[in-house]
Amino acid sequence: MEGKGLVLFGVNNIYTVRSGERDYRCRIKGKIFKEDENYYNPIAVGDIVRIITGTASGNEGLITGRIERKNAFIRWNKKKKSPQVIASNIDYLIAICSAQSPPFRPRFLDRLIISAVIEEIEPVIVINKCDLELDAETKERLLDYEKNGYRVVYCSAKTGEGIDSLSSIIKDKCTVFAGQSGVGKSSLLNIIEPDLDLKVGEISSKYDRGIHTTIFSIMIILKDGTKVIDTPGIRECWIYNLEPDQLKFYFPEFLKPAEECGYLSCLHLEEPGCKVKELVEKGEIHHDRYYSYTRIMQSIIEQESF
Repeated sequence: MEGKGLVLFGVNNIYTVRSGERDYRCRIKGKIFKEDENYYNPIAVGDIVRIITGTASGNEGLITGRIERKNAFIRWNKKKKSPQVIASNIDYLIAICSAQSPPFRPRFLDRLIISAVIEEIEPVIVINKCDLELDAETKERLLDYEKNGYRVVYCSAKTGEGIDSLSSIIKDKCTVFAGQSGVGKSSLLNIIEPDLDLKVGEISSKYDRGIHTTIFSIMIILKDGTKVIDTPGIRECWIYNLEPDQLKFYFPEFLKPAEECGYLSCLHLEEPGCKVKELVEKGEIHHDRYYSYTRIMQSIIEQESF
């Protein structure tokens, strides 16, 4: 029997696909994804695929094709030197950080945001563990994100603060929860829907970072039909499919001052007459955001040499 299904997760090239009210264990039929040979994975959680079912066991099938994606959250897999699709067909990328333990990492957050916006996915910044004290520098950075038009939600899986706001954002949507290990992705899902009982990890006291508990991306369908893709902790997020001269367009605070730069093609690095750099020096553009820009630029240039 031929039909369509939603990919819930995949391990070792075996994918769990929900079609109707049943889940099937599916393999890819032959070499049907030749156009994706350069990708780390041809199928991702959130994909809508064509399947053939009706094998002897009743719960197995073959993937024969993939419906065109609306979008995808992609990162460059540095180790494999290929793009890796983390999730697809997403309404929001919920970029989860923590107030403390592990520490707030704004430059990592910038990479998540840009990876989302490239694919026209709206990023939402969620600060978990806000029952812990936010230091002055972190507060300043978060206010800067809000000033530049990003939505910031303050949550605590411990106290329940902000959970209603987060629940209302994701309701009836398909979202991906992304962030480094230990920020509390699974903890937030457990409080949104307690029956999930997802495994929650500890924080390494030696390195002040999380220990992986979610080991592969998995789509969780809540009781009301809301779809959430829980992902393993990401230590590095190398941006995929962005040219060096395009990066400046993903920093909204650069756009208006760039009109006054001495050169139309100004990259805001060493060019004379750069209005962006002038505003950084005056403190009108946050110096750490600019530093993040230069670091991302460097990584994009390095990636081109692979």
